Amino acid sequence: MKNITRLAIMGLLAIMFMGCYKQPRLEQMSTPVQFKLIGLDEPAPSQDEADVIVTTHIKKASYLLSPRTAEMPYTFTISVDGQELKEEVRGVEEVISDTDKEKGKGIHYILKKRLRLKPGSHEIALKTEERSSAKVKIGIGGGKVYTMSFEPVYGRKRGLFGGFGQGFLYYEIFLEGNRVSQ
Repeated sequence: MKNITRLAIMGLLAIMFMGCYKQPRLEQMSTPVQFKLIGLDEPAPSQDEADVIVTTHIKKASYLLSPRTAEMPYTFTISVDGQELKEEVRGVEEVISDTDKEKGKGIHYILKKRLRLKPGSHEIALKTEERSSAKVKIGIGGGKVYTMSFEPVYGRKRGLFGGFGQGFLYYEIFLEGNRVSQ
């Protein structure tokens, strides 16, 4: 009788531990904020949603040891509250530029995406293929279209700022034309 009782208790304990093992963790249960990638020419969102148009660009020089051509894609990763969207962008060979810091021969990559989100507070980040990143937390209201721009800053790692040929340093972030982060 004692053996049967012990076996029953051990069986119950085993079942309890198996149940605990299969329980999802609390952080796995929370669902990430969903966003939709929509066309740039879509109509304005309803009051239950908001759009953020994310734009960025970067110009890369081609070096002897690391040659770059316009056919080589450049990868940008946009992250909204931890949910990532990777985009490979084809470049355009460019000599003349609108910006002084991007004058000279190089490959220019441009990304422009429109994201549809729920109103509220969101953390939006941009990562480059060089593993540089910039992020900002913003609050958005429903029924509106917001414009967010990640503008590259070029220069030497130490000291003076310069053109894109000296290297990419970081992104400055602008929301509706106002600087919100460096």
